[in-house]
Amino acid sequence: MKNMKRACSPGNIEFFRSLRRANCRPSPSPPRSGGEGRGEVVLGGHGAEHFFHKAKWFWVLIAACVYGCAEIPKANRITSDVYAWKGSPVEKTASGSRRLIVNGVATDFASMRIIGVMLEKGKTQREQDGVEQMIVVKEGSLKITVNGQAKTVGRGSVAIVLPGDTRSFSNAADGETTFYMLQYQAKNSADWMRGHNAGGSFVMDWNDVKYVPRPDGKGGTRQFFSRATTMGQRMDLHCSLLNPGQSSHDPHHHRAEEMIIMLDGDVEMYLGPGEKDGKRKRATSGDIVYLVSNEYHNITNVGTKPALYFAFQFE
Repeated sequence: MKNMKRACSPGNIEFFRSLRRANCRPSPSPPRSGGEGRGEVVLGGHGAEHFFHKAKWFWVLIAACVYGCAEIPKANRITSDVYAWKGSPVEKTASGSRRLIVNGVATDFASMRIIGVMLEKGKTQREQDGVEQMIVVKEGSLKITVNGQAKTVGRGSVAIVLPGDTRSFSNAADGETTFYMLQYQAKNSADWMRGHNAGGSFVMDWNDVKYVPRPDGKGGTRQFFSRATTMGQRMDLHCSLLNPGQSSHDPHHHRAEEMIIMLDGDVEMYLGPGEKDGKRKRATSGDIVYLVSNEYHNITNVGTKPALYFAFQFE
């Protein structure tokens, strides 16, 4: 009963009312290259088949919302550190393998899991539709299917799939394909209206995101998105290229927690309670660097080639 009350927050109630007023079911549009696929509402429909479609989606959304607000078993608080790709235990699956890199509680999230997934050639992995996930392609070619609409993207491409949307991931490469799967649950109740109004689920192709050189000559960035979702008030993702010997910025901090996803290169992270006297840790291709709220940090390229990494802030 407690979880049902939390699920029936004002935003969620209005979302369900809007579906009823429109006599419709939610049907996100196909993911569009270079931008966010906007959720849309399909109007009309007559007969038993359409009735059961609407009834199905109503109860899927109710069930997912209650699931999203369910109590999460206590887990360890994630700490600022480097979480190595190679050091994470590998579990064999029917479609390839997966490794749990990060798992715990964040400032605004009752659960934050970062999983490295490898799909063998020709394999497909289907995921439950009651959770929110972010996908980052590490290498290979991945066909992402959301609500029956498919898009094939390569290394560095990104997707966010909201709760209630069906999804599957297929290897479209000649060899293996690997990707990061971030799965997270907000401490506060899921806000369906917020996720819907922000544009719904989407896929972004690396090649469609503009690269902007930094004016200081240190490298450049690709800004992927800064928006709300069902689980987060603000989710911001950009990809940085940092030249050898350069630092991203002076040590700074912010309320939002952040993770660095290393696509390529060798870097040194500064982590500390202040601008000085912190610790320095090395990270390399595949690793995740987690930064808790208000942790002072910066990143320095200590390798001989440009470092390429995602910076993801969430709150």
